[in-house]
Amino acid sequence: MKKILKTVAYLALTLSAVCCAKAVKSGPNEANERYFNAWMEVNYPGAVPSGSGIYILEEEEGNGSEVKKDNYVYTRYTVTDLEGNITSYTDEETAKQLGEYAPSSYYGPKVLTTFESTIQAGLRDVLMGMKAGGRKKVIIPGWLMTYNTYDTPEEYLENSSSGSNCIYDITVTDVTDNISKFEIEEIGQYFTQNKDIFGNMSQADSLKGHYGCYYKQIKAPTDTASFPKDTTIYINYTGRLLSGQVFDTTDEKTAKDYDIFSSSKAYEPVKIKWGEKYSEITMGTGGSSVINGFALTLWQMRAFEKGIGVFYSPLGYSYNGSGSTIPAYSPLVFEIEIVEEPED
Repeated sequence: MKKILKTVAYLALTLSAVCCAKAVKSGPNEANERYFNAWMEVNYPGAVPSGSGIYILEEEEGNGSEVKKDNYVYTRYTVTDLEGNITSYTDEETAKQLGEYAPSSYYGPKVLTTFESTIQAGLRDVLMGMKAGGRKKVIIPGWLMTYNTYDTPEEYLENSSSGSNCIYDITVTDVTDNISKFEIEEIGQYFTQNKDIFGNMSQADSLKGHYGCYYKQIKAPTDTASFPKDTTIYINYTGRLLSGQVFDTTDEKTAKDYDIFSSSKAYEPVKIKWGEKYSEITMGTGGSSVINGFALTLWQMRAFEKGIGVFYSPLGYSYNGSGSTIPAYSPLVFEIEIVEEPED
């Protein structure tokens, strides 16, 4: 009943705003502004905007590094529209509640940047000044969900196209101004946590001439000679995030163990064609190119060798990530073994 009364009140306010307005200035956000103001009057009467025009509903101070201009910010968030419908989220629990959970998908902190033109203006306004460990629940009007930057709230109203009004509940988990250095430190921590595999390997042990790429031999080769150009070999591999989550594999048992098995995929060794240099290595019958970190890992290997390549995101999927399985700025781990050609 309360929701019905609020809706009726909101509609009444909207109609009143339309009927009583005098010489309303036309603009791209005229209708959305009336809608938004009426909704605010019903749900948060007396709320005062801050910054570019956002409304802070709840705030918890963090005690870590402060978000500044041109930073990379690790965040967890849930986004809803003004009706309470969830439109975006980062947490596994939310995915399960919505019936959208997929074992192969990544759930966890995602990187947002505070560089101009790489993030919506209203969201950048929310993040600036937050500290790691801090949380905000904020209403962002649709006209602030633009990648353009203006000096005043009025300019956003007058110039930006009308986007979707939204409510962000966002927590900052970490902050850095050097994402590559941050990833290399993550890899160093990964080596420390897996000393049984990597021994005393550290973040300083990149492959010579290839910063951010590491190789650990697990099984010695049967022949130490490098492969000639155009040689065809076959490999099995498993790809993981540093968290241990498997996102791809040629091994059926591994796929089933990690609940990412697909009946439409053939779990068998993959064909690799060698190149004159690592960047010319291709995979599969169609000769697809591979990411540099994967190619560099193979480039270290010889006949029937097994090894693990670990590399930072500039050698992987960088700021784009890959689908729902690999988030942006993710170091990757590939366990690879060169095997016999499979029988037909």
